[in-house]
Amino acid sequence: MKRFLMVGLLTAALLAGCQQRKAAETDAPAPELAVLDLDGRAVKLADRRGSVVLINFWMTGCGPCLAEMPALDSVHQAYKDRGFALLAVNMGQDQDTIVNAGRRLAVSFPLLSDRLMITTKAYQVVGVPVSVLIDRDGVLRHRFTGPVDRDELARRVAALL
Repeated sequence: MKRFLMVGLLTAALLAGCQQRKAAETDAPAPELAVLDLDGRAVKLADRRGSVVLINFWMTGCGPCLAEMPALDSVHQAYKDRGFALLAVNMGQDQDTIVNAGRRLAVSFPLLSDRLMITTKAYQVVGVPVSVLIDRDGVLRHRFTGPVDRDELARRVAALL
């Protein structure tokens, strides 16, 4: 019985972000990233100062995460030449898993690895998908829990550009 309870609690924690979609306003400084690109190079948020940045937290086993990727890519394509960057941070999965997902997804933004879950913890992500929108000054402006609506994201990005 204990085992079933533990499995149920773990599943609920992992799916917490998938249960409902909401956006929350905020104005806290965005924590720095501790993630790697698929070539093993560190990716820093500070290097994108002056750009509006969306950080999307995802996992390959999360259906809503994968389902929202085309909408995210559409917004990325529409605004990347105006100073918008999108960083997809995979939570704890190995590089081969991320690379294989990248082949299937064929998105135009970078897929990053947070194998040690440092960035995930800094952004207080418990369930996926979760996305955070950061303004040009490095201030966290919106937190989306659950899948992002394409039109809402486009509207919020355009307002910050």
